Amino acid sequence: MTYFVYDTNNNLRGSFRSIYDLEVYVDGVRNSRGDSFPNTPRMSPFDYLKSIGWIWEVKDNVAA
Repeated sequence: MTYFVYDTNNNLRGSFRSIYDLEVYVDGVRNSRGDSFPNTPRMSPFDYLKSIGWIWEVKDNVAA
């Protein structure tokens, strides 16, 4: 699986081969925006992306 993250302008912000890599990236985004815990509630990387208006998609790496 590959996870793709897009910002509010539909610009690709990154692609990640694991949820762990995605989470590390989102933690960096969260910290750079001043949204780190305890300033904001704990939430999954997916919920955080939704809360800031970013979108994500996942694609299967297995060829059909």
